[in-house]
Amino acid sequence: MLRLTPDPGKRLRVALIGAHCDDVEIGAGGLVLDLGERRALAAVDVLVLASTPVREAEASASLEAFCAPVRPAVTFGGLPDGRLPGRWDEVKDRLQDFAATTSPDLVLAPSPADAHQDHRLLGELVTTAFRDQLVLHYEIPKWDGDLGAGRPQTYWPLSGQLVRRKAALLHEHYGSQRDHDWFREDTFLALARLRGMECRSDYAEAFSCPKTVLGWQADRAPAP
Repeated sequence: MLRLTPDPGKRLRVALIGAHCDDVEIGAGGLVLDLGERRALAAVDVLVLASTPVREAEASASLEAFCAPVRPAVTFGGLPDGRLPGRWDEVKDRLQDFAATTSPDLVLAPSPADAHQDHRLLGELVTTAFRDQLVLHYEIPKWDGDLGAGRPQTYWPLSGQLVRRKAALLHEHYGSQRDHDWFREDTFLALARLRGMECRSDYAEAFSCPKTVLGWQADRAPAP
C-alpha cells in the first residue's frame, strides 16, 4: 500500500459532476466531508445535468452542508432524468462549458461502467472535457447490481463518524428520496464498510481511476 502525504498547506479546487441531484453525495460525500473538515478545500464547482426545481432546492442545501465551510458554485442542467443519452450533444456541450469555467485539481464523476444510462454517459464523457486533471469515478449502489463493475482500485478511508454524518445529511436534505427502499443509512454504511475492509480501514469510499500521472517534486534540479 502506497500512502501519499499531501502538503499540509495545500488546498484543493474540486469539481463535482453528477447526473442527478444526489449522485455526488452518495458516491463521494464522505470524501468531500473529510476534505471540508480538514480545511483542505479551496473551491468547489458542481455540475448536475438532470434536475427539477424541487430536486435543485434539495441539492443546493445538501451541497452547502457537504462542502462546508466552502460555499459551492452549483450549475444545474434541468435535463430530464433517464434521458441523457438521447440529449448527447447537449450533455457534451454543457460538460465542455462547465470545464471551461474551472481548473480543478480533482474531478469526481460517475463511472463509465455504471448500469444507469445517465451515469454511464457522464462517466464516458468526463475525461474528454478534463484531460489534465485527476479524475476519480465514484460508485452508486442500486438494484441493477453493478457494484464492482468499474473495478475500484482507489480508496479514501473514512471514520464511522463521517460515514454516519454522510447518511444523516442525505436523509435530512433529500426528502423526495426517502420512500425508496434503497435510500437507507444501512445501505450506505454497508458499502462503506465493505470498501473499508478492502483497504484495511473501518470504512471507505472507493473509486476507479482511468489515468494517473506520477511525478516527484525534487528540491533541486537534477544533475546534468
